[in-house]
Amino acid sequence: MRNSSIKSVIKKQENDRYIEDLIADVKADFKKRQEKRVIYERQWELNINFVNGNQYCDVSAHGELLEEGKTFYWQGRGVYNHIAPIVDTRLAKFSYISPTVSVRPKTDDDKDVESASVAEKLLENAFKKTRLHEVVKKATVWSETCGTSFYKVIWNADGGNLIGTNDGKNVYEGDVEVVAISPFEIFPDSLTTENIDDCQSIIHARAMSTERVKELYGVDVAGQKLDVQSLQKSSSFNQESHTTIDDGVTVIERYEKPTKQFPNGRLITVAGDKLLFVGDLPYKNGENGTRGYPFVKQDSFEQAGCFFGVSVVERLIPVQRAYNAVKNRKHEFLNRLSMGIMTVEDGSMDVDDLAQDGLSPGKVLVYRQGSKAPEIMANMTMPTDFNQEEDKLLNEFVVVSGVSNVTSSASNASLSSGTALEILIEQDNSRLLRSAEEIRDSYIKVSKQMIRLYSQFSAGIRAIKTEDKFNKIKILYVDKSSTQSDDVYLDNENELLYTNTQKKDMIFKLYQSGLLSDENGKLRPATKEKVLSLLGYKELDYQKGLARLQEEKAQQENDFMLTKEVEIDEIDDHEIHIDEHTRYVLSEHTSLSKDKKQRFYKHIKAHKDAIKIETGEN
Repeated sequence: MRNSSIKSVIKKQENDRYIEDLIADVKADFKKRQEKRVIYERQWELNINFVNGNQYCDVSAHGELLEEGKTFYWQGRGVYNHIAPIVDTRLAKFSYISPTVSVRPKTDDDKDVESASVAEKLLENAFKKTRLHEVVKKATVWSETCGTSFYKVIWNADGGNLIGTNDGKNVYEGDVEVVAISPFEIFPDSLTTENIDDCQSIIHARAMSTERVKELYGVDVAGQKLDVQSLQKSSSFNQESHTTIDDGVTVIERYEKPTKQFPNGRLITVAGDKLLFVGDLPYKNGENGTRGYPFVKQDSFEQAGCFFGVSVVERLIPVQRAYNAVKNRKHEFLNRLSMGIMTVEDGSMDVDDLAQDGLSPGKVLVYRQGSKAPEIMANMTMPTDFNQEEDKLLNEFVVVSGVSNVTSSASNASLSSGTALEILIEQDNSRLLRSAEEIRDSYIKVSKQMIRLYSQFSAGIRAIKTEDKFNKIKILYVDKSSTQSDDVYLDNENELLYTNTQKKDMIFKLYQSGLLSDENGKLRPATKEKVLSLLGYKELDYQKGLARLQEEKAQQENDFMLTKEVEIDEIDDHEIHIDEHTRYVLSEHTSLSKDKKQRFYKHIKAHKDAIKIETGEN
């Protein structure tokens, strides 16, 4: 008993030392990464200040963000912020990006094709539940301001529908969750590694209240007044400009890549002096079922040999500084022209009085008899260099940012051709394609991780609401077999390639060319309904969706004819029914038996005979 007790004490001491060493290692690693990344943080803070209009600040040689003082007391320091509207314009254009995500089946087998179709519906439902488009907009604000943003794709065990209770506690089916993360919270092991998957480890550190830590991990930790952005103890230097938590603690999550020692990787979570978690990486979100990081990186512009991207704001700061300087010097010169500069002979009058009151209207100047009278300096005119430099800098904003107001730009005022304006708009949008593709790529990576999490954690059958192509709400039942393929791709082109006006114009051209008409030169009701819908005038369709209802009825008949014969109805639109039945037979011709095909052929012939009777043909 005594030897057993001694062994238990020794084992506990060894375990305590292991935990202490682990906590110390994580905290020391985090501090080292903070010190290496400080130059990037200062640049991000500078970018944020310039977007918000605080443009008289700079990073000192010691790496501190300092406010620049005036050289002279009379010096103008107005801010003429062109960066904010440029960022707003880029964000507005990026808001049009709404990719249609599709899943490619693993094989051509009918079951795999059907599973891929169900997976698409599952992703569509997940996008709505997580409000992914709103999350993307939030992340894009960070990437446009700082150069880089991140998404964290996790599994929320308390998400989804309620499936029962256990020991008086509610049990949920669980669901995916996507969070937008600022670059201030992510610390890679190497700043020269360009991709997340190439990092050996990544730290996600964020400020959290001690109450929230207790709720999530069941551990009490000591808190302090904490700066949310710098993750350091708040001081008077930054407490006005940064958000703080009164009772906060830095929660450090270190994600380690799978190695020989840890085949499933490792996640270590530390807060204060407490170890909150240590174990395998929680998610099988990598290729072929491997465990990986739950992060997706989105850059505004990539930098070669650098983990973090660069922002358009960073490129615009030198131009903005020069523009502010020119505008202020120009206004100072205008003030000199309007107020005048007076020359006064030494000792001829009270100069202090003149300096204090200036040349107010009705001012009486008293000067010593016999001396030269004060006079205004002549030949002062506004130099043309000011206006020329201002115009050059305005053009610099366009060149550097890739954003211009084509419709109201003075340089394009002479353009009257619609084609010329379209070309300019296309050129304007083409400069944004690189950043737009980064956003579209984020949709693919997030979607892949979503499917992999569903595959890992889904149990049983999950019911989801979805809409069919006729905008009808239906309940779809999904099981684990629907998440076998994670080959996600985007089904539509970049939204910035074609504006809504260009798309509508193309529809009109297709109509005028006759490509939308049938062999008799008529625009069929179903085609007309779809054209009006694409143009945004669906309510003008006098048939009120009859073509859509006819298509749906024909598709239902397709299912019925697999087991029995179906008679045509008097209310049927025979042309629509013939198209739908023929399309189904052609798509399923290899799986349909001879008897089933004969039922379809008989039904289609009945529709054709009915058309002949209606048109009076023999």
